[in-house]
Amino acid sequence: MMYWNKFRKDRNFLIPYMAAHLLVAIAVVTWQITNTDFSSFLNPSFNWQHLWLLPFGLVIGVQVPVLIHNCVHGNLRPPWLNIVMGELAGVYVLLNLASFELNHIMHHAHADTRLDPHNPHKKNFLGFFFANNFGGTRPVLEKFLQFHGDTKANRARFGVIVFLHFLNVPLRLMFWALLLGPSLFVLAFIPSYLFHMFVFAHINFITHETMEDDTAVVYNMDSNIYYKLVNFFGSGVYYHKNHHQNPRVYNPKMGASTSWLVR
Repeated sequence: MMYWNKFRKDRNFLIPYMAAHLLVAIAVVTWQITNTDFSSFLNPSFNWQHLWLLPFGLVIGVQVPVLIHNCVHGNLRPPWLNIVMGELAGVYVLLNLASFELNHIMHHAHADTRLDPHNPHKKNFLGFFFANNFGGTRPVLEKFLQFHGDTKANRARFGVIVFLHFLNVPLRLMFWALLLGPSLFVLAFIPSYLFHMFVFAHINFITHETMEDDTAVVYNMDSNIYYKLVNFFGSGVYYHKNHHQNPRVYNPKMGASTSWLVR
């Protein structure tokens, strides 16, 4: 919990953190703009051979989020590698590591309750898909106010944090568009990212169930070819029950690793 303790102890921590990410993103995208020939964007032509990259994009769409998720739990060795790789993976998922960590720690600490940013209870999948991918700030705000006091100043402070956070998203999208060009961005990155959005919404939706007596049950899913393929290429990501029972292993299907690189 690299950033959670800072979030808990320092109400101002996230503002300079988010601002630093924003300034880096602005600098990188500005450099890209000054060195990009925009004729390919003004008159885009798509190389349909790029569709051959789609299977690799789907694997990336699962494996990179698995990486940042494991970095949150400190499952890389040595420990400093979790910050480096987590922030780099965050460029793909369009989130910095702290934002991902706070959201995910809340999910583990308050699974299937009103403080869970990924609580699927009484939601259909479409509604949950948008809530899972575009929501999640309300429970974090509630925890922030619990830690630091429910004052107008703290609510305004959290508003600044959210504003800086969401400013980073279009800049990271611009980074990928300028880096890859219109053909690769549309035919490779976008399908990869949409698959990422689907898989991780579906995991949180399908593996959690609240029973009639309000007890929550978490499942492992490996019963069909889709689950088996995603578990194979995504390091056992649908073994969500195992993950909740022991988040300190990289692959919850395989269990603890003897590797020098991952737990």
